[in-house]
Amino acid sequence: MDIKRNTAYIFWIKDLASASPLLNESGFKVFNVGGKQVRRVNLIAAVVDSYENSDKRYNAFTLDDGSGQIRVKAWDEDTLLMSSLSIGDMALVVGMLHESNGEIFVRPEIVRKMSAEWAFARRQYLDAVYGKQEAEHFKVSEEVIEEPVEPSMEARGRVVSLISSYDGMVNVEELIAKAAMPAKMVERILDELIKDGEVFKPKAGFVQAL
Repeated sequence: MDIKRNTAYIFWIKDLASASPLLNESGFKVFNVGGKQVRRVNLIAAVVDSYENSDKRYNAFTLDDGSGQIRVKAWDEDTLLMSSLSIGDMALVVGMLHESNGEIFVRPEIVRKMSAEWAFARRQYLDAVYGKQEAEHFKVSEEVIEEPVEPSMEARGRVVSLISSYDGMVNVEELIAKAAMPAKMVERILDELIKDGEVFKPKAGFVQAL
């Protein structure tokens, strides 16, 4: 069974940074951006700052599209997605919106270097659809994290693939055994997937892909 991905919306970063998290009619966490219920976004912006912790299991890049700034955060295997980026690069980032301690950030799924021409074309598109934006005169706050605090998107993807390989519901204990990951990590990923509307609990101790 295939998992249907949420649409990756294109917005000014300014609008994402001020998005309001809410629960939709199905009880899943989404973000209200311009009247749309958003989970995934598609950004083209300049890398203006970066951070990597001491054990290289967490990194963050700050993106600026001229309207504002937002941080892209990655843990564990996902840090490899951003390994080719440097300050000054133009980057395409497709990923999921998340919120922690009042900060809206992006967890990346796709990261690519882009040319200045692509960035210019994206800005023209945003100008045409949403109107020209004045730059926000702020910088996201600095952050120091010594330990990863989230399951990676790669780990999440492995759990999704396992669940979708079953024709129907799967026992959570069996899933944990096959995932070859710590039980607490699998449980946390399942909680995320349920909140995001990608899986559900047909009954206690079982999950199933939507």
